[in-house]
Amino acid sequence: MLGPWTGTILIWTIGGCLIWASVVDFIRFEIPNFATLGLTCAALYWVATDARVPWQDHVLAAVFWPIAFELIRRVFLWRSGFDGLGFGDVKLMAPIALCCGLIGSAQVVLIAAMAALGFVLISSLWRGRAAIHVALPFGPFLCFAAWVVWISTL
Repeated sequence: MLGPWTGTILIWTIGGCLIWASVVDFIRFEIPNFATLGLTCAALYWVATDARVPWQDHVLAAVFWPIAFELIRRVFLWRSGFDGLGFGDVKLMAPIALCCGLIGSAQVVLIAAMAALGFVLISSLWRGRAAIHVALPFGPFLCFAAWVVWISTL
């Protein structure tokens, strides 16, 4: 089990990287590689040092979810002719899945999708027009959902 200082530093590091990725993605529609790298290092440290974490499940999730997101990204691009999901979101899913495991990552994706849909609906009602073909960064929703799911499992 992590000590109080190590655990506090880890929580702040993961939270800080999630906030950094969210803010930059919201402004520039890109997720900084160093935010993803910092998040990956912190998640690896947590999985490796906390004996309560079933590391096989978390490592399997870190392999499965980025592949699934990449397949979704490519199929959407092929069908629509434009990007609907960026590669930064694909890369971001590796450390998120490493933190949350297989089931937790499914919850992250569900919460993020519902939050993004809610944002679009509220935005459409606020503007008084449909939000069709409006670009929306998905990273902030993934980061928010990852934080909620990860913190709730600690």
